[in-house]
Amino acid sequence: DSGDHLSAEVLYMQAASAGEQGELGQCSFCGRKFLCTRLEKHTSICSKSQGSKRKVFDSSKARARGTELEQYQQWKSSERPQNKPPIRNNWRQKHEVFIQTLRQARQVQQVLSKGGKVSDLPLLPPIENPDYIACPYCRRRFAPQAAERHIPKCKTIKNRPSRPPQRRR
Repeated sequence: DSGDHLSAEVLYMQAASAGEQGELGQCSFCGRKFLCTRLEKHTSICSKSQGSKRKVFDSSKARARGTELEQYQQWKSSERPQNKPPIRNNWRQKHEVFIQTLRQARQVQQVLSKGGKVSDLPLLPPIENPDYIACPYCRRRFAPQAAERHIPKCKTIKNRPSRPPQRRR
């Protein structure tokens, strides 16, 4: 037998005797323990395999390869936009608006229970949805998909009515 290709029985016997004598060395890449005679060979192989990560195997893609399904998956993936903007998380702002609405409703209930008129209460400020996008031409606010349709059309309108008055904050 050559030094590189020892039989499994010989390696097992050497490992058993080395374990008793304490001649095991640890691989610096994977942390496994080997006979000192085999550690050098393992380290050279382990360093190569640690450098390159294996690609994750997708069995559904492998099954679809060479069929009509593969063409459909490629068409479907090219149809979807890859760069979707991240969804803004504005839960705190929505929560504050919700609390404000509850307080205003409680005030209305108190006035009605005392026999007052709702018209005596001050006007409520309009609630703006933070998810809506303002049109730069008419300043109306739209949901994101509706804004994508509206803004190009609003840009080309020639006889546009005057802008609504600017709200004071």
